[in-house]
Amino acid sequence: KQWYHAEYGKQWYQRRVRAAVFFERSLATSHLQIQSVPIARYSVADIKDVFYRFSSKLSLEVQEVPAGESWKDLVPPGCDYFLVEFENQDKMLFLCSNSVRFPLQFGREVLASEGLLNMPRRANWKQCQVSKEQEEHDVKEFRQQFQEFDPFKVDSDSDSD
Repeated sequence: KQWYHAEYGKQWYQRRVRAAVFFERSLATSHLQIQSVPIARYSVADIKDVFYRFSSKLSLEVQEVPAGESWKDLVPPGCDYFLVEFENQDKMLFLCSNSVRFPLQFGREVLASEGLLNMPRRANWKQCQVSKEQEEHDVKEFRQQFQEFDPFKVDSDSDSD
């Protein structure tokens, strides 16, 4: 799994005085997701504390993976997992066992909680629906703002060969 877009997202968030939190879930579905959420500039330790609080309520096992170390060797073959990466490249790995049902919206619940974004309604993606017009507007605005960070952007000057 590649996190190559993460660096571009971090740069874009930093310009907006936000910290990037990325999370990946590979749970009992064929649908792998990597999500990126901008949050106010908290320390990584503060964000980790909120993840620890939520994981302890649910009796989830957590392993910290320092920046630069691989997390892939810690996941047994066929095991479901949830991974969080912070802007300093530290990671938290949650291995899913058969004895504890891992919540599908865990990342959203933690980040939307009062301890971080204070947007508890946003924990449920169904509460985040917007009109088609608003979605199109948001996409257009994001594309304009992110353009300089887009790793796939084609430079019109270099196409003149």
